[in-house]
Amino acid sequence: FTGDRMRAWDVDWGRGAAKLVIQNSYVDIANSLIKKNDAEMTADGRYSLGYPRKDSGEEFNTRVAITRWPLADLRHAFQIEDYPVEGALSGNFHLYGRYEGPDGFGRMTIDRGVAYGESFDTATASLRFEGTGVRLDGIDIRKSTGGVTGAAWVGWDGAYSFNADGAKLPVESLAIAAFKKAPLSGVLEFSASGSGTFDDPKYDVRLKVDDLFAADEGIGQLNGRLGLRGELLTPAFDVASLRLSANGSGRIA
Repeated sequence: FTGDRMRAWDVDWGRGAAKLVIQNSYVDIANSLIKKNDAEMTADGRYSLGYPRKDSGEEFNTRVAITRWPLADLRHAFQIEDYPVEGALSGNFHLYGRYEGPDGFGRMTIDRGVAYGESFDTATASLRFEGTGVRLDGIDIRKSTGGVTGAAWVGWDGAYSFNADGAKLPVESLAIAAFKKAPLSGVLEFSASGSGTFDDPKYDVRLKVDDLFAADEGIGQLNGRLGLRGELLTPAFDVASLRLSANGSGRIA
């Protein structure tokens, strides 16, 4: 078959072509190719035409290759739109089991991405789907002259855990540090870890900024800590240079 403007899981997948056999409420697909603008996907394997199956059989078993597919489509199809990550996804995956709790493994690359309002150049990771969520190993995110490495677990129920280390990140490249009247510059290093849910987040961050400037005013070296518990942020910092020494801490609801 060939098809245009194909729609499934409330997503328009564009134009597709494949060979298929339908039997026992399964469709076996081979030699497939789906195209949408400059994005492509092949997804050969077995898919149940309904779920949960009355015979308790496997709902799908597929090998998927993706090139430059918009993450927004995939997040909507898998009903994980609570995670605000955008970009063009490429990768290879083997998924099987249940549609709403797949098992499997793969590797992905995200180009020209944005996560929680912060842009990045590329991100790569190995993935292990474990039914209740996905584990990301060997995360490597590149941004400007620096990067972030780490690992994470994301559950379909909104739970998460992670650890991350960042180095050589230009402060002026960070959206969170953008102030028009006194633009910040410097080099950021940090370590962070946390676990919780997206509705009740918990994490801790330790950071250091070398050669911190606000506009043309030299501030020096900044050391800081951030702790988030639900809706309570606990910051602390100290900054020192030949011209300035300051420290502070507090709680922000």
